[in-house]
Amino acid sequence: MHAELSRKHVTLTLLWSEYKLAHPDGYQYSWFCERYGAWAAKLDLVMRHEHRAGEKLFVDWAGDTLAVVDPDSGEVRPAYLFVAVLGASNYTYAEAALSQDSAAFLSAHVRAFEFYGGCPMILVPDNLEDRGAQGRPLRARH
Repeated sequence: MHAELSRKHVTLTLLWSEYKLAHPDGYQYSWFCERYGAWAAKLDLVMRHEHRAGEKLFVDWAGDTLAVVDPDSGEVRPAYLFVAVLGASNYTYAEAALSQDSAAFLSAHVRAFEFYGGCPMILVPDNLEDRGAQGRPLRARH
């Protein structure tokens, strides 16, 4: 169950629904969540990171696409969420972009630096790929 929760779109509610189908007389939702929480609290998976102010900015394209409606034409287009987070404070910048290509990625960085009023010593991307003009992966970089 713990591994399932790390998958995209899997929630305790979904897992409980599946559990109740298999065990109709089983735990109700609140007790199911409480039992899982008690079990998960025994896991010592915490790894503390020390962050100095202004040292690191974590950047990534986050989550699923968002629907953006053009106010003039009414056209609905998918948008990608760019997120930048300062390590020490968790101060967050986010913006939607119509592409994940290099130009959009670099422009989002510039606007994030303007938002923060400067730039960090280190940029920390999370598993990014090179993307073409339409936002499709070209090849993975390692």
